[in-house]
Amino acid sequence: MEENFSLEEWAASVRDAMADKLSRHHAEVFESKSYQDEIKYLKKITLHFAETLRSISIYSTRARHIYDNFLTIHVIDELNESALGILTLVENGIHNIPKRELRYLIELITKYVIIDYEKMGAGLEDKLDHLRNGIPNSSIEVIDRYSTPFPPPEQQQFRDEVKDFFYKACAYVHPSRKQLDEQLKNRQNGNTIGFESTAMLTAVNKLIFRAYDMILVMIFHGFGPSMSKDVFEVLLDEDKKWAFHKGKYVRAFRKQLN
Repeated sequence: MEENFSLEEWAASVRDAMADKLSRHHAEVFESKSYQDEIKYLKKITLHFAETLRSISIYSTRARHIYDNFLTIHVIDELNESALGILTLVENGIHNIPKRELRYLIELITKYVIIDYEKMGAGLEDKLDHLRNGIPNSSIEVIDRYSTPFPPPEQQQFRDEVKDFFYKACAYVHPSRKQLDEQLKNRQNGNTIGFESTAMLTAVNKLIFRAYDMILVMIFHGFGPSMSKDVFEVLLDEDKKWAFHKGKYVRAFRKQLN
């Protein structure tokens, strides 16, 4: 060890340097208009996603004798819980855990809407048996059994996009070269936790919106065209600021209701 080396002084200098770096990053990045705009956008899509799901849940009570047996209705609270968790994590600079959660949500709603249609009219116990015995675990290939609300070739495009999202998100569930490469690149750029860039936030926001767009379509489809049309006409069509008017698949689904 160097003569006259003081561990306490060295530790204090490191703390001071880190505090200075964090202060500058907050001023230059976190407090910038571009970063704050992305935070506002994240809050907006989260709120609109959650409010839409809650509206569907409330509206389903008009036919409780039917919808009490729909997995796509029962799962709404879990979807909203996850959306709130994703918002909190991303706001605090944690991006990979939300990607893993989005993969789970895509798999979850894909399997539930398939079960609701394949076992239409069945009770929850029959549907849960079908989940155990008729739906493969940890696989998204079951999407090929899903009769989407879209005509060909849009149906296949939707299936392919669900698969694409799922398999790319697997890179954040299992150890992968993609995940490691991203971590190394971020570290080289100085974007460790607490020092995220606006570009990183923009990228994860796009991913979240893409997932919520597909999830909403499957929830609406599970809810049924007639009831979904009511929700659009009464609540959503006139709300020009509703974020998912811009959703690729929500927009296409709305056209199918006309």
